[in-house]
Amino acid sequence: MALAPPAAGSYRTKSRLVHATLRSAIMRCELEPGTRLIIDDISESLGVSHIPVREAINQLQSEGLVIVVPHSGATVAPVSPGDVIEIFSIMEGLEIVATRVAAERASAEDLDGLAALLDPMDRAVADQEPETWAELNIDFHRQIALITGMPLLTEMMNRVLDRWDRVRRYMRVLPGRMGEAQQQHHEIVRALTRHDAFTAQALVTLHNRGALGAYQSRLDSESQEA
Repeated sequence: MALAPPAAGSYRTKSRLVHATLRSAIMRCELEPGTRLIIDDISESLGVSHIPVREAINQLQSEGLVIVVPHSGATVAPVSPGDVIEIFSIMEGLEIVATRVAAERASAEDLDGLAALLDPMDRAVADQEPETWAELNIDFHRQIALITGMPLLTEMMNRVLDRWDRVRRYMRVLPGRMGEAQQQHHEIVRALTRHDAFTAQALVTLHNRGALGAYQSRLDSESQEA
């Protein structure tokens, strides 16, 4: 098992280093759902003892990212249909609040910054580069949350976007959805520019439910093939 700590960040303890490394690998699907986490291999890869590895695995278990079965070991948690519904339900609720507040508070500078993200996203759609588009998409939704000036909402949005990023890396739904989703992004920015909170909220609801439908369709097709 080859593991590399995230490029950014300093870690005060070995446990935090191991936690950050494993969490990053899980969220990026470098460690896919169902992968066994073998303590000896992780210790050797990161040059640490078993103790910080066990501590990190326990922390990841508390976050719902790892399943630990007594006398059997630890595995990366699966991505279930319930997980997908939960992620998009929470994201929809947060974004309804975020777009309403952003429509009320956004300055011209805020809106220019949000609109500036659309050009590279458009290019990523045209060039069929889903990874590039997905990273910019996360920036887009985070930026809307930041415009609100609400730290708790922004923190919650970052957490749910991290979970969505794991799901989309695992399920690979984006290539078929980028064009439609990008058009909705343009419409959301236009509504925010008009300070039209009602339309912005309706658009993000449509945006999230369209994405949820695409992921549910993928899950349905996979269950029929199984």
